[in-house]
Amino acid sequence: MSQISNTEEVIVTSDSTGEHWSAAVWDPRTGSSLSTYKNASALTSRTLQLLSDSYIIGADITKPRIHIWPLNNPTPVPNLRLTTPGKVTALASTPNGAYIVAAISDKLFVWQVCNGRLLGNLSQHYQTVNCLSFSADGSIFASGAEDGLVFVWSLYRVLNNERTTPLHGFSHHSLPVKDLQFGHVRGRLCSVSLDRTCNIYEPSSGILLLTLVFDVPLTAVRLNARESDLFVGCTDGSIYRFNLYEPPRGIEHHVQVRKDSSEGTVFQGHKSTIVSLSISIDCRYLLSGSISGEVHVWDVASQQILRTIDHKGPITAAFFAKHYENFRVTELKPRLQVSNLQRISDDTDGKQSSIEVISRDRNPVDVLNFDDYVGSNAESEVSNDPSSCKLFEMKEKIEELKKINAAIYEYSVKHILDGANNDR
Repeated sequence: MSQISNTEEVIVTSDSTGEHWSAAVWDPRTGSSLSTYKNASALTSRTLQLLSDSYIIGADITKPRIHIWPLNNPTPVPNLRLTTPGKVTALASTPNGAYIVAAISDKLFVWQVCNGRLLGNLSQHYQTVNCLSFSADGSIFASGAEDGLVFVWSLYRVLNNERTTPLHGFSHHSLPVKDLQFGHVRGRLCSVSLDRTCNIYEPSSGILLLTLVFDVPLTAVRLNARESDLFVGCTDGSIYRFNLYEPPRGIEHHVQVRKDSSEGTVFQGHKSTIVSLSISIDCRYLLSGSISGEVHVWDVASQQILRTIDHKGPITAAFFAKHYENFRVTELKPRLQVSNLQRISDDTDGKQSSIEVISRDRNPVDVLNFDDYVGSNAESEVSNDPSSCKLFEMKEKIEELKKINAAIYEYSVKHILDGANNDR
């Protein structure tokens, strides 16, 4: 049996009991506990999140509140109450941790983390929202609900008080949507439903690219980092892997997964509904959690279970996360400023709140000095930066290409005109 060699990631989990801790961090190589987050209740399903590399958050399973811990401390952040207008049913944050979106029943609330400002209250669903997901660049997010609808929203529009209607709305599912995720490379959106279908959308155009039909209801979905493989979890405990490098010709495809099938394989080890899936950044390992309390670590190539982490109750979150330095440090070095959340927006007068800029090991004056980045001495100041040197090389190449194109154009015009004069 192969062993996990990846030391750059950890496993983060939570369950519905919160008996000894609300969330925990595990070593994927040994399955041993690295740290726990306590002094709060159990967390709601699909709400456990990392805020950049600084904090971990999750919504209370019974109260209208989001709990927050420093990554290096088992005790919640003191004197900070992230109170929400109602009990949160799903939660997502931008990759940089600057904004969070919380679903409360059928509505979506958007907050700016650094000052707690409530930026938007979005209402388009008819029933409870089950899942939220941000794109890799944080520019858009998607919501899926009990009504079977999937919406794609623009964060830019919310921040600028523009139209609060979604960019796209999809009604292809006939039963509740249980999970969704954006891809890392092409940014395609995948959603799964109890109607046994997995849909893949192109979010920029709003086009349905593919519908995969399975034999059992689906409850979880994940794409690997290369977007070469799609994994779906089912109510019977099965996990299906579908090869996206050889997509079917038609828009709708009934998946036939067999041991000798080239289009997909099945992972069998759970005996209850799959509620969470995650894939390591190197695409070698799959993490799965079920309502019976097991978290399995799989070797993707062999479909074998490498390790099992047992919990006291149904899993509410289980995912791979980068092993940030702040998991291990004695003194936290946060990239984020976090404030109490507003329950009502204060933008009626059009005024903007101040924003605190935080940058490690740098003077705030330098961060705000534009000349440091684009001034006349910029080239000499960043000459030792490989990316900057590459940028200047590219600019020089562009200038050379412009001169070449101008010479080609001049030569072509001259000979065309000479030819026309000779014809006369």
